[in-house]
Amino acid sequence: MNLATQALALVAFAATAAAQSPLTPGNLVVSRVGDGAAALANTATARFLDEYTPAGVLVQTIALPTAVVGANRRLTDSGTATSNGFLTQSVDGRYLIATGYDAAPGTASVTSSASATVNRVIARIGLDGVVDTSTALSDAYTANNVRSACTVDGNQFWTSGTGTAPTPGVRYVAALGATNSTQLSASVTNIRCVDIVNGQLFCSTASGAFQGVSTVGVGLPTTSGQATSLLPGFPTAAGPSSYDFFFADANTLYVADDRTTGVGGVQKWTLAGGTWTLAYTLAPALNAGCRGLSGKADNGVVTLYATTTLGTLVQAVDAGVGSLFTVLATQPTNTAFRDVQFVRTPSGIATSGTACANGNGTPTVGTQGLPVTGNLGFGFTTTNAGATSFVIFVVSGLPPFGVGLPIPGAPACALLYVSPDALLGTITDATGAAFQAVPVPAAQSLVGAQLAAQVAAFDLALYPTFGVPVGTSSALQVTVGN
Repeated sequence: MNLATQALALVAFAATAAAQSPLTPGNLVVSRVGDGAAALANTATARFLDEYTPAGVLVQTIALPTAVVGANRRLTDSGTATSNGFLTQSVDGRYLIATGYDAAPGTASVTSSASATVNRVIARIGLDGVVDTSTALSDAYTANNVRSACTVDGNQFWTSGTGTAPTPGVRYVAALGATNSTQLSASVTNIRCVDIVNGQLFCSTASGAFQGVSTVGVGLPTTSGQATSLLPGFPTAAGPSSYDFFFADANTLYVADDRTTGVGGVQKWTLAGGTWTLAYTLAPALNAGCRGLSGKADNGVVTLYATTTLGTLVQAVDAGVGSLFTVLATQPTNTAFRDVQFVRTPSGIATSGTACANGNGTPTVGTQGLPVTGNLGFGFTTTNAGATSFVIFVVSGLPPFGVGLPIPGAPACALLYVSPDALLGTITDATGAAFQAVPVPAAQSLVGAQLAAQVAAFDLALYPTFGVPVGTSSALQVTVGN
């Protein structure tokens, strides 16, 4: 690329970026490779994110960069690597995450390139439409495929793919803009998709004795030597071809299978007695499979969105065996749909008010189980409230008070900032921590609603009966996402 052409590319990318609109929660974003100008090949090819309404109407297209602009790297992908191009949404809902290669369009055999020279790139796409491709790894997936990445809040990442040792497998990236990573597990190294669900890292594979969905370590690991553990009940013999996956709730898991022999599609798995069981498989069409998968749960009704081996974007409401898919969109000529992501409404957290200490210190209030959807368990937490002390979680369906109200008999600094709808009492553990579950139904009607909570902690060591001194946390305001 000569200087004039490169300058035009930079101007074009800057104009495109400036013109992009925010993504709308409730819509679908499809990962697409190819601009339609030429047949797809195993060369670096432009990547796009197409936003559709749930009815399949195209809203906008976000072009990922094909030229280096400041700290932002290029993000292209192979036109023929069907196992690439997956999307996730950050746990907090603020970003979509994609992966690719820092290679100019037309670069030959991009998937077999050395990562030291063709870095593997993580794109963070804000719901405001701003694209950040500054994270470019030189030590990951060399001579092979980078496939997906996930994150809690867009500041650190977990990635998937394969490559020559020691670069394959599930890897951890410590910061936005990083250039290196850590291999987490050597149990299985040919990984397809990764995602975070209820604070646990999961991956999908179709390699060796790992035929389905597995956990990686416990929680969100950041160091090497982690165990990859196939979910109990998933097969250990070759056969399935598992790609993207979607947890509708803690006991219901959908897995995309791209086999085209009459057994592929979207598998539904259910958990009972500690074992996962395949309930049935929904096929998008005769002898067609699926690779990309996303969905939503609303009052127990699960809607699935998938990309198929036929090059279509499809939707189905899971009403049991035989549920039918509807085609929402078809990939244009000389392009390929790789994945789809239902855009969740971000969960939000804000604090207000001033905390007040008692004899044990200053109690805190926090959350467990974000995003707050009710699907996978949500609750408020407290720490620093004193060992085996009595605490009250003051919970409200309304925002916090603007001005704190005094608590009779308590220190002047102990103010109540939350209008109480419920008072939930419990005893802290030996570390001074406690958890209070809050059932939030998985209903679209609650998306965007606000909850507020505050903790009042009583120092029982000084006051064996219900009384003062009482310590209070600041108030926490949570926006329910999906």
